[in-house]
Formats: sequence, structure tokens, C-alpha cells
Amino acid sequence: MSVSHRVIERGHQPPHKVFGAWESAFYDSFQAAGLTDAFRHLHPHTIAHSWYRLTGAGFRFDHVFVSTPNVGQVLACDYDREAREAGLTDHAVMTLRLGLPAAAGT
Repeated sequence: MSVSHRVIERGHQPPHKVFGAWESAFYDSFQAAGLTDAFRHLHPHTIAHSWYRLTGAGFRFDHVFVSTPNVGQVLACDYDREAREAGLTDHAVMTLRLGLPAAAGT
């Protein structure tokens, strides 16, 4: 038997009836632990999907979380769909570019 663990942001667009309340609560628990969704931080209103059903329905299942105090170091975070479109995986690849914090005293 296969068990699926999905991390779904509250208000996922489009809404899908297959999501349980626990899946959004799981996503919320990352924020409660002091983490920030890097993609959502940079793209607060963008509807993006990292996985698609055969019917074409899109889902944002893939996330990168960063510690909230360091969220200002997030320079870029996006989905690269090339590997999925080439058939190497069924998910888009998450990319993250972080800046280095300034050294103390510089």
C-alpha cells in the first residue's frame, strides 16, 4: 500500500476536492516552525504547478522552505519544467538562489 504525503498551501489554486484539511495544516506547520515558503515569498500571487494529473489538473506539491530570519537572502525561487517535459520526472524541479549574508564587520 502506498501512502501519499502532500504539502498543500492554504488557498491552493485551483481548489481541488481531493485535499484534506490536514494537508493545509501540514503546510502551515512549516510556518509555525519558523520557515517561509521561498517561492510564495517571491511570488505571492502567482499560480504555479509542479505536478499535473493526466487530466491536466495542476498541483503545487513541491516547495522549498527557508528559515524566516534568512528569507531576505532569497534572490530567486522558481520551477524548472524542462526535466518534467523531457520525461525524466513527473515533477518540475525547484530552483533556489540564495545570497550570502554580509560578513560581520564588513
